[in-house]
Amino acid sequence: MPIDDTPFLTAPSGLLFVLSGPSGTGKTSLAQALVQADPALGHARSVTTRKPRPGAGEEHYDHVSRDEFLRMVGDGEFAQWIHPSYDEYYGTLRTPLEKALAAGQDLVLDYCPEGYLNLKRCFPEQTVGVFVMAPSVEHMDRRLAGRGSENTEERELRHTMALRDFNFVDQHDYHVVNDEFDHALETLRAIRRAEKARLRRQRPVLDAYARYAEPTLLRYY
Repeated sequence: MPIDDTPFLTAPSGLLFVLSGPSGTGKTSLAQALVQADPALGHARSVTTRKPRPGAGEEHYDHVSRDEFLRMVGDGEFAQWIHPSYDEYYGTLRTPLEKALAAGQDLVLDYCPEGYLNLKRCFPEQTVGVFVMAPSVEHMDRRLAGRGSENTEERELRHTMALRDFNFVDQHDYHVVNDEFDHALETLRAIRRAEKARLRRQRPVLDAYARYAEPTLLRYY
């Protein structure tokens, strides 16, 4: 076979990098730090019916009424949506995800495990799930209280929801404890780099190697 100059360049497909876990584990802050460290990484916006919280982070949410959200559900606009409490809905629009993946762009999303599993059903090959947890349940509860955005009843509800989230840890691809923020961030960056290098995401590379492949028989000694 003649030798050509086809490069073995990595051109991986886009992926949906989901930081999943209970409230109070720092997954939203980690997602924002990932985008700041790599401007090519996009942060997918969420649509929600909850009221805006004071402080940073709300720029990644579109706040709508309950009726508007349910209309969007009925029109099939969401790739995934959840109803974690009686007056709160969260969802991710399908079209922006499809456009990003088609362009080979990675997106980072922060979800509860239910949202992650719903998204994975829609995009099974492109979704990578990382369960992010505080060092302990006590630490998680302290972070929730320190946030100051929920009353006692709401914090107790989030605590109960967190314990339920633990049932789905084994359905994620990775587990990261957010004890020291910079270390957790670097671990997440390493996970993303590894996922981008997975051969199943490297179809152009595999096609380039296939040009040189010859039928062979594996021999075992």
